[in-house]
Amino acid sequence: METAIFWIAWGIISFWALKTFYYSFSKEKLGHLRKANIGFSFAVLILYFLPWVPLSMDGWTGFGLAWQGNFLAALFFIFLLISLVLFFQKEYIFLKIASVLTVLLTLDLFVLMLMVRPGTFTLSLYDIAPIVAVLILLVADVSVLLLWQQMQLAPKLAVMPDKKKKIGVGAASVLIVILGLSVWLFGNTTSISEPSEKQMAETVEEKEIQGFEEFASLPAGVVCGSEKKFSFQMNTSYTIMSDNGKGISMLTDFGLVTVATGESFIDRLKDFGVTYEKDGDTYFYEIPASGSAQGRTDKRFGMSQAKDGWLVSVFYTKENEGGAKQIFSSVLESLKDGC
Repeated sequence: METAIFWIAWGIISFWALKTFYYSFSKEKLGHLRKANIGFSFAVLILYFLPWVPLSMDGWTGFGLAWQGNFLAALFFIFLLISLVLFFQKEYIFLKIASVLTVLLTLDLFVLMLMVRPGTFTLSLYDIAPIVAVLILLVADVSVLLLWQQMQLAPKLAVMPDKKKKIGVGAASVLIVILGLSVWLFGNTTSISEPSEKQMAETVEEKEIQGFEEFASLPAGVVCGSEKKFSFQMNTSYTIMSDNGKGISMLTDFGLVTVATGESFIDRLKDFGVTYEKDGDTYFYEIPASGSAQGRTDKRFGMSQAKDGWLVSVFYTKENEGGAKQIFSSVLESLKDGC
């Protein structure tokens, strides 16, 4: 339904734009399109001075990227200012040059962002400015094409700029080029710092801790979980992370505790290639690192045992092994059906 609404709206807008600006000429229409492109250029210029990369990459603005020695960012600045100056002129030759520069701006920005931020990433409001700039430039591209068509419809009205205006616009363009190249050449040439594996791991762990802190911490006592299907005694304070019909998971000072259905527990260990040792009815194993956890230096371990159709597991680091085993024993001994 949303797709149908989009294409209907797009069709109506396209029909109106073509009928209004493409097939018939008027000085008023040409003036409106010229002023619209001035507005688009001003909007993109403002966005150029807002953050274009996240804080993990130093949070540089578009201008900051040019100052750091990025040639495409400096070229974007040069093209943008020159096109803005040219859109203030009414001579066709200047407007056509500005139109070409607007299209080049769009291509420049696409290539720039692909180089600065290759691959996929999570977008945030902090660094959304280049995405908004691209959208504005795409609209501006359509606008300059319509502006160009207006000029093509009335070539006889084209006025050649006098010598004084040519010198003035040329001098302004040269000054802009010198300014842009100066920023690129004499700025700090330090490259954008990529977050190290250690920093990425620390960031992920900080986010995990912040997420856990959003849940209320509960004192030691009886825990009734999984929609009152079972209960057990906790000998330390804990924070419930999830509680549903399949089980419960809790965070403690000594590790992560889970009580859940575990009919195929051994099969899952084998599927993931996890080696384990068995002591009585308890399985001990090391948790393999994957994804962001590969940057961690501390190893994670787990112990699991089934009781009455439920699987009790505690995941911990080596330094918390003693406390983790006490929690494990307390939960196993007190686990019973119902609450």
